[in-house]
Amino acid sequence: MPIETQWLANFASACTRRAYAADVRDFAAFSGLQTQTELLQVARSHVLAWRHHLQAQSLSPSTQRRKLAALSSLLEHLLDEQLIPTNPARGARRPRLESHEGKTPALSLEQAQALLEAPDANTLKGVRDRAILAVMLLGGLRRAEVVTLRVRDFDCQRAGVAHLRVMGKGGKTRFIAAAPLMRERVQRYLAMRGAEPQSDERLFVRMKAVRRHSGAGSDVNPQGLHIEEEGGSLNDTGGTFRRASTHPNIEPHTAAFERGPKSPQNLQTNVSQQSRCQGQRDTALKSAGLTAGALAQRIVQPYLAQIGVVGERFSAHALRVTAATLALRERADLNEVRHFLGHACITTTTAYDRRWSDSNQPVSLVLPLG
Repeated sequence: MPIETQWLANFASACTRRAYAADVRDFAAFSGLQTQTELLQVARSHVLAWRHHLQAQSLSPSTQRRKLAALSSLLEHLLDEQLIPTNPARGARRPRLESHEGKTPALSLEQAQALLEAPDANTLKGVRDRAILAVMLLGGLRRAEVVTLRVRDFDCQRAGVAHLRVMGKGGKTRFIAAAPLMRERVQRYLAMRGAEPQSDERLFVRMKAVRRHSGAGSDVNPQGLHIEEEGGSLNDTGGTFRRASTHPNIEPHTAAFERGPKSPQNLQTNVSQQSRCQGQRDTALKSAGLTAGALAQRIVQPYLAQIGVVGERFSAHALRVTAATLALRERADLNEVRHFLGHACITTTTAYDRRWSDSNQPVSLVLPLG
């Protein structure tokens, strides 16, 4: 295996691997490195020159620190493999962070409640999105954690309490108690989707995959227009649209989701064909999960805009910050919130606390002295 491939294999997170690989490529391009032999000859001067270059680009301190950390990690790997005598990046000072205060704002309680109710409860897509938003706001999950959830991860029983099993950064598993609203919405979505309990299917999948799997038609909004879905319009594969049921209470067997009736002779004629296709359908549905980018850009962002929450920093991450802030506001212990969010360091958790932003009085004015 090439040196870089061996090094990157140490990181469980795909996001970390992508970011670190890009950072090392930047260093190699800046230093003019083209072979592994040249990499083994990197000196302290190369590291310091690159640090100066990063500062000159006016990159944020956190970005500079990550890039230098990536390079140091690679060189440390070479040292462990006894390919270089010392790590020339070890001890090189990195930019100090401005503060431990995060940049992403939190939603107010009223905004969070409005966001939970924003998706249309009368369409399959809306029911799915309501479940996603409940998992993000009530579970504090990262967007990458949401899209990797499996059906079997939902409703895990621990000490008689339903939990959500989450695979976090570094391959670490944590369990989050499922709030009643979260359970209700996810259960409704799974029932409408027809997912098998405890299956290995992705918990949240693209709507086109669900419709191809179940034979269901597309959703329509109250104006009778077909709903656009992540990855393009719903009929971009040539499928035929069918109007969903207009009944306000959607059940698992409404007209939009039920399969067409089959006579006994037709059933016998088509059974072999169905058995051949079933494996392909199941495989397609398992591999049709949402991406973290689609979750953020095509689901969370439009609903934020729908309730009037706009701004460069109001992103999918704002829902995670909101969950932490609301929990702390309700007197949750900071260390408990750290485990809830899956943070390795409690200092990271403090950066998610936005209680100061909506406090009515400064702390100095509420002290019981004088």
